[in-house]
Amino acid sequence: MGEEKSVNNYDIVYIGDSSNSNDDHSISDPTIYFRNISLFKELCLENDNPEAHYIEGILQYFVHKEKRKGLYHLRQASIGEYRNGTYLYGLLLLALEHYPKGKKYLDKLQWKENLSTSDYCWKRVKKTLSTIPAIMETRYYTAMVNLEPWTECHPDNMAEVCKHCYYSKRLTQFVQFAMNQE
Repeated sequence: MGEEKSVNNYDIVYIGDSSNSNDDHSISDPTIYFRNISLFKELCLENDNPEAHYIEGILQYFVHKEKRKGLYHLRQASIGEYRNGTYLYGLLLLALEHYPKGKKYLDKLQWKENLSTSDYCWKRVKKTLSTIPAIMETRYYTAMVNLEPWTECHPDNMAEVCKHCYYSKRLTQFVQFAMNQE
């Protein structure tokens, strides 16, 4: 209770108060800095910040290999209407062969009316995941093959999509990207 630097003490003035000109952050204890970042992250998650859930979802799913936790946080990001979270959650559901649910989440981005939102989300997700090695799983490839449309609507043009091939092409993009991350 009386400890000034206790984990339960949220008074972070001792890190550095900009009004104190003698502050030198280069000699600060880095554990204090990282503890405060961790506390900030937890506060963001507790308050359902959708971007924090998106970041935590990526970390849990791809880095820590905690699939359930990762999917939970990505779903929370989607519930909070964070589009990149919605996109990645939908893609992962497709990759895990939960096709109806994955399609439902991708449809929230209204790709049938305006494909640009979906395209933008893919670029952002791809940029984020490009920093994480080895995201490919064999079952993603299986899901991609099983999702291929029966009709040959736009077989050679990844940019042209319709209701028959959109989901398959988006999952194919993801799988090809993941395979190149190896």
